[in-house]
Amino acid sequence: MQGRAVKENILFKGLDFTWDEISAARESGELLSFDLELSLACNLRCLYCYSEAGTRKKNEMSLEHIYSVINQAVDLGARKLVIIAGGEPLMYHHYWEVLAKAREKKLHSTTFTNGTLIDKNIARELYSRREDVALKFNAMDEDIQDHLAGNIPGTGKKIKHALECLLEAGYSREEGSPRLALETIVCRQNYDEIFPIYKFCRENNLTPYVEILNVQGNAKKNRDVLEISPSEAHALFKTLKEYDESVWEITWPLTPPIAGQTCKRMYYSAYITATGEVLPCPGVDVSSGNIKDRTLRSIISESKIFNAVRHIDRNISEPCKTCQYAEQFKCYGCRGAALQHSGSYLDADPTCWWIE
Repeated sequence: MQGRAVKENILFKGLDFTWDEISAARESGELLSFDLELSLACNLRCLYCYSEAGTRKKNEMSLEHIYSVINQAVDLGARKLVIIAGGEPLMYHHYWEVLAKAREKKLHSTTFTNGTLIDKNIARELYSRREDVALKFNAMDEDIQDHLAGNIPGTGKKIKHALECLLEAGYSREEGSPRLALETIVCRQNYDEIFPIYKFCRENNLTPYVEILNVQGNAKKNRDVLEISPSEAHALFKTLKEYDESVWEITWPLTPPIAGQTCKRMYYSAYITATGEVLPCPGVDVSSGNIKDRTLRSIISESKIFNAVRHIDRNISEPCKTCQYAEQFKCYGCRGAALQHSGSYLDADPTCWWIE
């Protein structure tokens, strides 16, 4: 029973669309999913934070703007919403209203949260609304977690308490329940923590979401102490893959940036920041337009960047373009890593061990 449940829960929801679905969406210029920041307000100061979150910006979208984005995305075919917040979504005053709007529009949604505000009541409310949750969980060791959160004491303890509350509420305990993922960003400080977290996820029917650090935002300031080499990332992912194959009879392509699956969001998604800027993804932080000034449809259809990444398989540079993983698994590495390292989102992913 557990093995079967784990196999059903291997993929992170929103990255598991079939290629037929993806192909149809990109050819028609539609969306399958979209990421939505609610606010940059956050109670942590994570050393690796891509958005440098902390304080709410004066020009953030109003609730009416957010509702408009949701309506427009649904009109474009979106079926999945990822609530990112930029900061901490549960700090956003209208979070539950946004969740209600998503349900009204029949959207499946996942909330990324640092968990520090989750208690038993909030966990039960999230479960009752069938909300998938991605809990930021970077270390079993609370001191390491506190350090990565910006040296804020007690963070690791609060996150562990959030995990206990979510499990007690019923997450991932039975087939058909809302899904709980543990999101882990691979840094030098937590490198040895990754396998225990991954193993815990598999044994408790949670989704492990292990992602290689993208050097942007706060990570640029802390690059020397955070970043690992491609060979170190390869060794880690290889260990995770061998564990899955030997214990759970699960196999997956050994490629960056996410363990267990290739990221295909370039083909069908959009990222809307708290201030309304529309990006292909958080890593490719080059705006194609603002939702306050133009429609989502016009931004995506007229954008040079979106048109390029929707067909990244034919626009990407060598050696990625002819890599065996590109043809077999539609892998294109991480476009954000390429942009942050070389200045071009079409270059090869410098974190990829096959290039090295």
